[in-house]
Amino acid sequence: MHIFNWRPKTITLDDQKSVLMGRRDPTTGQSVLRTETDAETHRRFIVEFVAACKPDGMIEIQLAQKIAQDTWRINRIQAVEENIFALGHSEPYANIKSAHPEIHAAMVQALTFRNDPKLLSYLASYEQKITKNFHINLDKLLKLQSLRQPVLAKEKVMTATAA
Repeated sequence: MHIFNWRPKTITLDDQKSVLMGRRDPTTGQSVLRTETDAETHRRFIVEFVAACKPDGMIEIQLAQKIAQDTWRINRIQAVEENIFALGHSEPYANIKSAHPEIHAAMVQALTFRNDPKLLSYLASYEQKITKNFHINLDKLLKLQSLRQPVLAKEKVMTATAA
């Protein structure tokens, strides 16, 4: 599928730590900014995911893309959660004294959670909403694809009998 080809435009600012790339998604028409590495990883993930869904027509392509995007977002939420806990090791909790590194890690995780349980609750709620959308769109895509299967089977029978 060539609908995902794009040429990145780089935005650079002298005081910026990461260079962001801007692009317009050819399917949705939306503009997004990502680092170069994130942009390429995201693009490759979406292309491969959509191709694996084997969409036929614009509606199926849109649904496959939504499913791929939701999967990407769910994976990102999980990474954000892991990174929040990892931050605890470099923030005020890094200096906690313990008899063993595993005990230290467990204490840092507990304190990180205790420090901002609302944030983790928001992440869980966000993940739940995206997962719901994922399942709704997956069901729609599978239903559309199942509707075209009998048509394809009928066409094959008609072609075989005509030959």
